[in-house]
Amino acid sequence: MAGWLARVGTFDRHPDLQLVLGHWGEMLLFWMDRVDSLSSVAKHLERRVSDYIKTNIHITSSGMFQERLLRHTLDFTSADRVLFSTDYPFHRPDAAAVEQFFDAIPDPSDRSKIASGNAEALFRLA
Repeated sequence: MAGWLARVGTFDRHPDLQLVLGHWGEMLLFWMDRVDSLSSVAKHLERRVSDYIKTNIHITSSGMFQERLLRHTLDFTSADRVLFSTDYPFHRPDAAAVEQFFDAIPDPSDRSKIASGNAEALFRLA
């Protein structure tokens, strides 16, 4: 979906539009090098696709708490764009798994953002 929106210039027309993608970006982040290499072909876009990812997309963990997926996500975006989530009722992590996930985030400020701060800001819950 994000590729379709970027292709038609939706983020250019609506720069404040925010999307939330589950499951660590639904594979989009794993294709970022390829997508950015095609940015030169998409001449109708004002920015590179990775720029839209950094400003218009939020990424959720969806219950997949592998540290390598977190690191990969943070290679493409900031902790300000990551939301902790589970995939209830399909995945029900125990407290130890959740604790291990947050222990993998070294900065306490980033940990707080990912745990709840980003969601509170994005959804205006605070």
